[in-house]
Amino acid sequence: MPMNRLFLLIVGLLGVLSYLPAQTPHLANSSITTETPDQYYLQVKQFGEFIDRFNYVSDWKGNRIGNDFEAKFPRFHYLGYLFNKEDVRQQNLADSNYRKLCNQFLREVVDPAAPQFISLFSGQVTAKALVNINYRGKNQNCTIYFLPEVLPDRSAKWVISKVETNCFKTVADSLQKYFIAPNSHETSFINLKRIEDLSNPIYFYPSTVITDTSLLFMTEVGTNRLTINNIEKVMYLITFHSWLITVKEFNRTSNNSGWLISNIEKTD
Repeated sequence: MPMNRLFLLIVGLLGVLSYLPAQTPHLANSSITTETPDQYYLQVKQFGEFIDRFNYVSDWKGNRIGNDFEAKFPRFHYLGYLFNKEDVRQQNLADSNYRKLCNQFLREVVDPAAPQFISLFSGQVTAKALVNINYRGKNQNCTIYFLPEVLPDRSAKWVISKVETNCFKTVADSLQKYFIAPNSHETSFINLKRIEDLSNPIYFYPSTVITDTSLLFMTEVGTNRLTINNIEKVMYLITFHSWLITVKEFNRTSNNSGWLISNIEKTD
């Protein structure tokens, strides 16, 4: 083949290749590919990503939503992707009550006159963690609630707002054993020194304090009698005007996965 024809053929092939999508060549018995699967974009990988999508700030690829995207996917339809579609209440053709409830919520959220959004640091969001612990050598579990707190310098942090657990049932027995006697005023409260011998001096506080599970949890952690094994799962409770939604993580290989709305309740 003459060199000039060979040169033109090579240039032509390069021109064709420049218009082809970049893909890894097919390899026998191999699943290696440079293409990103569709479910990667549709999956809500982080809770912060859920908030951005709910607030109609970012699209599936994390890009800021513009006019073109709004024209193709109005907010009402876009929010539909944030629901757990495998919920039996969504699939039950015989009972449409929950689907109607979801649609009512969406209509109120996207109402042009008063659209609603999620503000993480406004007290609207509560994190609920199911935690496995070890208390006095026995494996137990507890539920810990977290709230975001904004500091005077406008920085923020998460704080523990409440702890729920049944592992402190023995506290009631301890209240009968450890107390400041009712006639202690006659001895100028000299028996206050007993506090030094107690494994947990909290017993000398009022009963309302002693039975406060959240306070007991922190004091037992402080004395190393309670240790945290692992966080089993986390969910988020988000309040709107007359609504409460629950957001959970669904780990599955489908487009409808990641952080999704698992439940909606009308609160008024």
